[in-house]
Amino acid sequence: MTPEKVVIGNAELWWGDCREVLPTLASVDAVITDPPYSERTHAGHDTGSRSGKDDADRKDLGYKALTPEDAEFFASEYARICTGWVVWMTDHTLAPTIGKALEKRGRYVFAPLPFYAPGRSVRLSGDGPSSWTDWIVVARTKAQNKWGTLPGGYVAGPGWNDKARMGGKPTLLMDALVADYSRPGYRVLDTHMGAGTTGVACAKAGRSFIGCEVDRAAFDIACERIEAAQSQGQMFTQEQPKAEQINLLDGA
Repeated sequence: MTPEKVVIGNAELWWGDCREVLPTLASVDAVITDPPYSERTHAGHDTGSRSGKDDADRKDLGYKALTPEDAEFFASEYARICTGWVVWMTDHTLAPTIGKALEKRGRYVFAPLPFYAPGRSVRLSGDGPSSWTDWIVVARTKAQNKWGTLPGGYVAGPGWNDKARMGGKPTLLMDALVADYSRPGYRVLDTHMGAGTTGVACAKAGRSFIGCEVDRAAFDIACERIEAAQSQGQMFTQEQPKAEQINLLDGA
């Protein structure tokens, strides 16, 4: 399958395998992405019970897990193309592998940040604690050593599990990550954009965006959502007519 590109405003969206797209891209200012998780997480998800209030979240994921070899490949590509922060959502199984892979490429890697969503992914069968935490591996170059203090984690609150999530990243989480790890005008890459939540966050925050997605249905949704977010942003950024000051005493 030859990748196809769609340009929507300052967003460059690719339908196809990101492994084929990455070598064609120029440099980006930040990578903020949520690739598939480890085989352990995928197996636990797909074999879990389908009954209960979170039934919609218990359908088979429909895409392959990320292997340690995959993590090495993407770490190499991100380090090559990205001049700034790499922000990589994952699970506890792959986080150490990802951290070591980025360190080998000269990045300073911080302790993984928790994204804690109470009550999410409730265990419906078996025993032991439920998994309410995703992990975010964050790495930088020397150029970001004066960036300033950033949050030590993210906690889902009211509104974080909104319908715009599309079964993937919560919109408010991606809003926060884009705001924390990029600046206005930056070019942000998400190699596994799904339904485009990172791109929507970039549109709202005034960042350029490059996204890749192999699933056609998800890609089409991403195009629609990013176009809508850009249109909405333009409505608020257009210059509004100035109110005319009126002296109520004139003609009195």
